[in-house]
Amino acid sequence: MFKISEFSKLSQVPAKTLRFYDQLELLKPAYTDQQSGYRYYKSEQMLDLHRILAFKDLGYTLEQIKQLLNDNVSTAEIRGMLRLKQSDLHSLIQSEMERLRRIEVRLKQIERQSDGLSRYEVLVKKVEPLMVATLKETTSRASIPELFEEIDKYLKWNGIPLPVPHMVMWHGCPECESTIDLEIACPIPRKLQDTVRFQSKLLPDMTVASVTHMSRPDADTPVSIDLGSWIEENGYRISSEMPSREVYLSPQESNKLRYVTESQMPILGTGFMQ
Repeated sequence: MFKISEFSKLSQVPAKTLRFYDQLELLKPAYTDQQSGYRYYKSEQMLDLHRILAFKDLGYTLEQIKQLLNDNVSTAEIRGMLRLKQSDLHSLIQSEMERLRRIEVRLKQIERQSDGLSRYEVLVKKVEPLMVATLKETTSRASIPELFEEIDKYLKWNGIPLPVPHMVMWHGCPECESTIDLEIACPIPRKLQDTVRFQSKLLPDMTVASVTHMSRPDADTPVSIDLGSWIEENGYRISSEMPSREVYLSPQESNKLRYVTESQMPILGTGFMQ
């Protein structure tokens, strides 16, 4: 048998690491002297150590490796864990490739702009499901502030504390001068009693290209043009299944008609699809 210092030199694994593996019961010494506490290893334990290092190189945690090395784990279970890790790594690589491509597009934008700055910073993110109270209307954009006031009264009547963020979901063209199909929505903690004008529903999750900017809900903003250009340049597609959203987070202190606004465009694809 080998002393821990000898086994460490033979395996090129630090003695500190071997002691840690012992504490985790991942690789126990073949023998431990009860009086001195010295650890001794057999040469065949080198095979177990190499398996640990191999799984570690594949990205598994020590707890996962401990499970993999368990005698009760079947070959089918090990195969399943490896395939799951393979899928995770593919997703990670894809995500990092998308990030790299977005950086490349951003660098090209900076090179094209004289001041070196983009008007807006675009973020791709997942929007989680959200329970909302909604009010549908076919109207002009100028009437949106009045609709905000109407839904606020409904929320207040149902005991929902104000203020709450207002959301506009565009079922029609936001730039149209009149007869826009839109839906006002506000997040709520629970389902409310429906009326002729108001309904409660759960908005589905979706992936969006998002931009935060200052805007007025009753006036057009050019941000949708910039957002559309970014989506095209980065190889995404606009989803036709879900409406775009504008989330009016809070009014500006110096001008209550202007809001900190998040424009969300639902997108499909993973970017730079072939």
